[in-house]
Amino acid sequence: MSEDGLNKKVKNYVSFSEIKQWKDCGWRHKLLYIDKIGTFEDSPHLHYGTIIHDAVENLLKTGTVDLDIVKEKIEKTWDDAGFDSSDYIVLQENKAMLQGWKYKHNSLNNWIEWSNACLERLPSFLEENFPGYSLFNAEEQLFEDIEFNNKKFKGFIDCILKVPTSKGDKYWIIDWKTSSGRGWAKSKQQDISFISQLVLYKHFWAKKHNIPLNKINCGFVLLKKVKKTEKTCQLIKVPTGPKTMERSLKLMSSMLKTVEQQRYLKNRNSCMFCEFYNTMHCL
Repeated sequence: MSEDGLNKKVKNYVSFSEIKQWKDCGWRHKLLYIDKIGTFEDSPHLHYGTIIHDAVENLLKTGTVDLDIVKEKIEKTWDDAGFDSSDYIVLQENKAMLQGWKYKHNSLNNWIEWSNACLERLPSFLEENFPGYSLFNAEEQLFEDIEFNNKKFKGFIDCILKVPTSKGDKYWIIDWKTSSGRGWAKSKQQDISFISQLVLYKHFWAKKHNIPLNKINCGFVLLKKVKKTEKTCQLIKVPTGPKTMERSLKLMSSMLKTVEQQRYLKNRNSCMFCEFYNTMHCL
């Protein structure tokens, strides 16, 4: 029991999303994870990502994609949330203006066209990039001990594929990412704060299953918001060698030590899209 009489439950795990928030801005991490200031706002990007992830998981488990069901889910979600309403559009335009960027609205038909394009392309894309693959697991949870700390690492791996090769089976840890039609810039593809997600997944998944690291590859599969089917899917292979592994583990270690020391530094370069920017929480 603390001095003020409140029994505060200490969280015994850390996730990559928390590490990423800390890397982007230590102060924003404090507001979200220490002060627990809720900022959830309905977003078409979040809903679209969830619907696409569910459709991809169903494809891997059944071999089929029902585009009509995906379309119905998108239509119902957009109708319930009012993502095409004038009120929502004006709200987003005003918010963007306060944060220093310009909002561009995408209609319901755009989202449906994008979903059709990427899901129609995905089956052949997977066979081309992972020939003879089989599904090892989807949405696998990690909750593994961190060697240098008394906490656990928590995460959910979107997909693990088992791929036969001339040198034996290889495993691919895959994370599905919906993205703009431009995809990711090279700088983002090489940014340790992004690629550490899969590097850490590999580290802890290998421990969980006692599989040698050299038998595990990692990659992001971008499902782009474009109408041309042939341009929708892109595999970004993630380097996971010893140096990258060391950097990723060091990133996690630095985050844990800094938070334990209660040091919360602001990163003014991350303000543009931050929900706390120009609010009472961060002036």
